[in-house]
Amino acid sequence: MSESEFRPENPDFEAVYRGEGPFDDAPAPWDIGAPQPSFVALEESGLVTGAVLDSGCGTGENALYLAGKGYDVTGVDLAPTAIQRAHDKAKQRGLSAAFAVADVFDLEAYRGRFDTVVDSGVAHLFHGEELARYAASLHGVCKPGALVHVLALSDRAAKHFEQLIAEMMEKFGATDIEVPADRGNVAPSLRADELRAGFADGWTLEALDETDFRIAMPVRPEPIEVPGWLARFRRD
Repeated sequence: MSESEFRPENPDFEAVYRGEGPFDDAPAPWDIGAPQPSFVALEESGLVTGAVLDSGCGTGENALYLAGKGYDVTGVDLAPTAIQRAHDKAKQRGLSAAFAVADVFDLEAYRGRFDTVVDSGVAHLFHGEELARYAASLHGVCKPGALVHVLALSDRAAKHFEQLIAEMMEKFGATDIEVPADRGNVAPSLRADELRAGFADGWTLEALDETDFRIAMPVRPEPIEVPGWLARFRRD
Protein backbone atom coordinates (compact mmCIF):
# COMPACT_ATOMS: atom_id res chain seq x y z
CA MET A 1 0.00 0.00 0.00
CA SER A 2 1.46 3.37 -0.97
CA GLU A 3 1.39 6.50 1.12
CA SER A 4 -0.55 8.38 -1.56
CA GLU A 5 -3.93 9.69 -0.53
CA PHE A 6 -6.68 8.14 -2.62
CA ARG A 7 -8.51 10.80 -4.61
CA PRO A 8 -10.71 8.91 -7.08
CA GLU A 9 -12.26 12.11 -8.38
CA ASN A 10 -8.89 13.62 -9.37
CA PRO A 11 -6.30 10.89 -10.00
CA ASP A 12 -2.69 11.48 -11.01
CA PHE A 13 -2.81 9.35 -14.15
CA GLU A 14 0.93 9.25 -14.82
CA ALA A 15 1.58 8.15 -11.24
CA VAL A 16 -1.05 5.41 -11.52
CA TYR A 17 0.51 4.09 -14.73
CA ARG A 18 3.96 4.13 -13.08
CA GLY A 19 2.62 1.98 -10.23
CA GLU A 20 2.68 4.85 -7.73
CA GLY A 21 -1.05 4.96 -7.11
CA PRO A 22 -2.74 4.04 -3.84
CA PHE A 23 -2.53 0.31 -4.55
CA ASP A 24 1.06 0.16 -5.71
CA ASP A 25 1.41 -1.76 -8.98
CA ALA A 26 -2.25 -2.79 -9.33
CA PRO A 27 -3.52 -1.83 -12.81
CA ALA A 28 -5.64 1.27 -13.20
CA PRO A 29 -9.34 0.32 -12.86
CA TRP A 30 -10.03 1.45 -16.43
CA ASP A 31 -7.06 -0.52 -17.83
CA ILE A 32 -8.85 -3.84 -18.29
CA GLY A 33 -6.47 -5.43 -20.81
CA ALA A 34 -9.13 -5.52 -23.53
CA PRO A 35 -11.36 -3.10 -25.44
CA GLN A 36 -14.51 -1.83 -23.79
CA PRO A 37 -17.42 -4.06 -24.90
CA SER A 38 -19.43 -0.96 -25.84
CA PHE A 39 -16.84 -0.02 -28.47
CA VAL A 40 -16.70 -3.57 -29.82
CA ALA A 41 -20.47 -3.39 -30.31
CA LEU A 42 -20.20 0.03 -31.99
CA GLU A 43 -17.66 -1.25 -34.48
CA GLU A 44 -19.74 -4.34 -35.22
CA SER A 45 -22.79 -2.16 -35.86
CA GLY A 46 -20.98 0.00 -38.42
CA LEU A 47 -20.75 3.15 -36.29
CA VAL A 48 -16.97 3.44 -36.60
CA THR A 49 -15.67 4.69 -39.94
CA GLY A 50 -12.58 6.20 -41.54
CA ALA A 51 -9.77 7.75 -39.54
CA VAL A 52 -10.25 7.26 -35.79
CA LEU A 53 -9.02 9.20 -32.78
CA ASP A 54 -8.91 7.50 -29.37
CA SER A 55 -9.03 10.48 -27.03
CA GLY A 56 -7.30 9.69 -23.74
CA CYS A 57 -6.28 6.26 -25.03
CA GLY A 58 -4.41 5.05 -21.94
CA THR A 59 -2.41 1.92 -22.78
CA GLY A 60 -4.22 1.59 -26.08
CA GLU A 61 -6.62 -1.35 -25.87
CA ASN A 62 -9.53 0.37 -27.64
CA ALA A 63 -7.24 1.89 -30.27
CA LEU A 64 -5.48 -1.42 -30.91
CA TYR A 65 -8.76 -3.29 -31.20
CA LEU A 66 -9.84 -0.85 -33.93
CA ALA A 67 -6.42 -0.96 -35.60
CA GLY A 68 -6.78 -4.74 -35.73
CA LYS A 69 -10.04 -4.22 -37.61
CA GLY A 70 -8.20 -2.22 -40.26
CA TYR A 71 -8.92 1.37 -39.19
CA ASP A 72 -6.39 4.18 -39.35
CA VAL A 73 -6.16 4.89 -35.61
CA THR A 74 -4.41 7.57 -33.58
CA GLY A 75 -4.35 7.43 -29.78
CA VAL A 76 -3.44 10.39 -27.58
CA ASP A 77 -2.95 10.58 -23.83
CA LEU A 78 -1.33 12.97 -21.40
CA ALA A 79 0.53 10.18 -19.54
CA PRO A 80 3.87 9.26 -21.18
CA THR A 81 4.00 5.89 -19.45
CA ALA A 82 0.61 4.93 -20.88
CA ILE A 83 1.69 5.95 -24.38
CA GLN A 84 4.90 3.94 -24.12
CA ARG A 85 2.90 0.89 -23.12
CA ALA A 86 0.55 1.44 -26.05
CA HIS A 87 3.55 1.60 -28.41
CA ASP A 88 4.93 -1.60 -26.90
CA LYS A 89 1.61 -3.43 -27.28
CA ALA A 90 1.30 -2.35 -30.92
CA LYS A 91 4.78 -3.68 -31.66
CA GLN A 92 4.17 -6.96 -29.82
CA ARG A 93 0.87 -7.51 -31.65
CA GLY A 94 2.15 -6.43 -35.05
CA LEU A 95 -0.45 -3.69 -35.34
CA SER A 96 -0.15 -0.30 -36.99
CA ALA A 97 -1.46 2.53 -34.82
CA ALA A 98 -0.07 5.95 -34.02
CA PHE A 99 0.27 7.00 -30.37
CA ALA A 100 1.35 10.37 -29.03
CA VAL A 101 1.56 12.25 -25.76
CA ALA A 102 -0.94 15.08 -26.08
CA ASP A 103 -3.33 17.18 -24.04
CA VAL A 104 -6.95 16.60 -25.13
CA PHE A 105 -7.51 20.35 -24.76
CA ASP A 106 -4.74 21.10 -27.26
CA LEU A 107 -5.17 19.00 -30.39
CA GLU A 108 -4.40 21.63 -33.03
CA ALA A 109 -1.92 19.27 -34.70
CA TYR A 110 -4.86 17.02 -35.64
CA ARG A 111 -7.31 19.65 -36.87
CA GLY A 112 -9.95 18.35 -39.27
CA ARG A 113 -8.43 14.88 -39.49
CA PHE A 114 -10.92 12.37 -38.03
CA ASP A 115 -14.14 10.67 -39.08
CA THR A 116 -14.70 8.98 -35.71
CA VAL A 117 -13.63 9.71 -32.14
CA VAL A 118 -13.89 7.27 -29.24
CA ASP A 119 -13.63 8.47 -25.66
CA SER A 120 -13.48 5.91 -22.86
CA GLY A 121 -13.60 7.63 -19.49
CA VAL A 122 -12.29 11.09 -20.38
CA ALA A 123 -15.39 13.28 -20.72
CA HIS A 124 -16.59 12.31 -17.25
CA LEU A 125 -13.53 14.01 -15.75
CA PHE A 126 -14.92 17.40 -16.78
CA HIS A 127 -17.96 19.48 -15.88
CA GLY A 128 -19.58 22.71 -17.03
CA GLU A 129 -17.35 25.03 -19.04
CA GLU A 130 -14.46 22.57 -18.90
CA LEU A 131 -16.56 19.85 -20.54
CA ALA A 132 -17.70 22.34 -23.20
CA ARG A 133 -14.05 23.23 -23.82
CA TYR A 134 -13.21 19.55 -24.26
CA ALA A 135 -16.10 19.13 -26.70
CA ALA A 136 -14.84 22.15 -28.65
CA SER A 137 -11.37 20.59 -28.84
CA LEU A 138 -12.86 17.41 -30.31
CA HIS A 139 -14.96 19.50 -32.71
CA GLY A 140 -11.75 20.97 -34.08
CA VAL A 141 -10.21 17.58 -34.92
CA CYS A 142 -13.37 16.19 -36.54
CA LYS A 143 -14.40 16.41 -40.15
CA PRO A 144 -17.95 17.71 -40.77
CA GLY A 145 -20.37 14.88 -40.04
CA ALA A 146 -17.88 12.94 -37.92
CA LEU A 147 -19.15 10.89 -34.99
CA VAL A 148 -17.91 11.10 -31.40
CA HIS A 149 -18.70 8.15 -29.13
CA VAL A 150 -18.44 8.99 -25.43
CA LEU A 151 -18.36 6.20 -22.85
CA ALA A 152 -18.66 7.76 -19.40
CA LEU A 153 -19.42 6.70 -15.86
CA SER A 154 -22.89 7.82 -14.88
CA ASP A 155 -23.96 9.36 -11.61
CA ARG A 156 -25.56 6.00 -10.77
CA ALA A 157 -22.08 4.49 -10.39
CA ALA A 158 -21.36 6.15 -7.02
CA LYS A 159 -22.86 3.44 -4.83
CA HIS A 160 -20.89 0.75 -6.69
CA PHE A 161 -17.63 2.57 -6.02
CA GLU A 162 -18.47 3.10 -2.36
CA GLN A 163 -18.73 -0.68 -1.99
CA LEU A 164 -15.51 -1.29 -3.94
CA ILE A 165 -13.57 1.27 -1.89
CA ALA A 166 -14.81 -0.35 1.32
CA GLU A 167 -13.63 -3.74 0.03
CA MET A 168 -10.21 -2.32 -0.86
CA MET A 169 -9.82 -0.69 2.53
CA GLU A 170 -10.51 -4.05 4.16
CA LYS A 171 -8.25 -6.06 1.85
CA PHE A 172 -5.27 -3.73 1.92
CA GLY A 173 -5.62 -2.63 5.54
CA ALA A 174 -5.68 0.91 4.24
CA THR A 175 -5.94 3.77 6.68
CA ASP A 176 -5.08 6.65 4.33
CA ILE A 177 -7.96 6.24 1.87
CA GLU A 178 -10.28 9.19 2.01
CA VAL A 179 -13.81 8.51 0.78
CA PRO A 180 -15.39 11.84 -0.22
CA ALA A 181 -18.41 12.84 1.83
CA ASP A 182 -20.12 13.95 -1.38
CA ARG A 183 -21.28 10.76 -3.11
CA GLY A 184 -20.93 12.53 -6.45
CA ASN A 185 -17.16 12.66 -5.92
CA VAL A 186 -16.66 8.98 -5.10
CA ALA A 187 -15.70 8.52 -8.75
CA PRO A 188 -15.65 10.80 -11.79
CA SER A 189 -19.09 10.73 -13.37
CA LEU A 190 -21.63 12.72 -15.36
CA ARG A 191 -25.37 13.14 -15.31
CA ALA A 192 -27.16 12.80 -18.63
CA ASP A 193 -28.06 16.50 -18.68
CA GLU A 194 -24.42 17.47 -18.05
CA LEU A 195 -23.28 15.36 -20.99
CA ARG A 196 -25.89 16.88 -23.28
CA ALA A 197 -25.02 20.42 -22.20
CA GLY A 198 -21.28 19.86 -22.66
CA PHE A 199 -21.78 18.91 -26.32
CA ALA A 200 -24.52 21.46 -27.05
CA ASP A 201 -22.45 23.74 -29.30
CA GLY A 202 -21.69 22.43 -32.79
CA TRP A 203 -23.00 18.92 -32.19
CA THR A 204 -26.17 16.94 -32.80
CA LEU A 205 -27.00 14.32 -30.17
CA GLU A 206 -27.95 11.10 -31.95
CA ALA A 207 -28.09 8.70 -29.00
CA LEU A 208 -27.63 8.68 -25.23
CA ASP A 209 -28.08 5.24 -23.74
CA GLU A 210 -27.49 3.56 -20.42
CA THR A 211 -24.70 1.01 -20.70
CA ASP A 212 -22.05 -0.79 -18.67
CA PHE A 213 -18.55 0.56 -18.13
CA ARG A 214 -16.17 -2.34 -17.52
CA ILE A 215 -13.51 -1.86 -14.85
CA ALA A 216 -10.95 -4.02 -13.04
CA MET A 217 -10.35 -3.73 -9.30
CA PRO A 218 -7.70 -5.48 -7.18
CA VAL A 219 -10.34 -6.91 -4.85
CA ARG A 220 -12.19 -8.75 -7.62
CA PRO A 221 -10.71 -11.59 -9.72
CA GLU A 222 -12.65 -10.62 -12.86
CA PRO A 223 -13.60 -7.27 -14.41
CA ILE A 224 -16.94 -5.89 -13.24
CA GLU A 225 -19.59 -3.71 -14.82
CA VAL A 226 -20.63 -0.35 -13.39
CA PRO A 227 -23.34 1.99 -14.71
CA GLY A 228 -22.34 4.25 -17.57
CA TRP A 229 -23.57 6.31 -20.49
CA LEU A 230 -22.84 5.71 -24.15
CA ALA A 231 -23.46 8.91 -26.08
CA ARG A 232 -23.16 9.50 -29.81
CA PHE A 233 -22.69 13.04 -31.10
CA ARG A 234 -22.41 14.08 -34.75
CA ARG A 235 -20.31 17.13 -35.64
CA ASP A 236 -22.39 19.78 -37.37
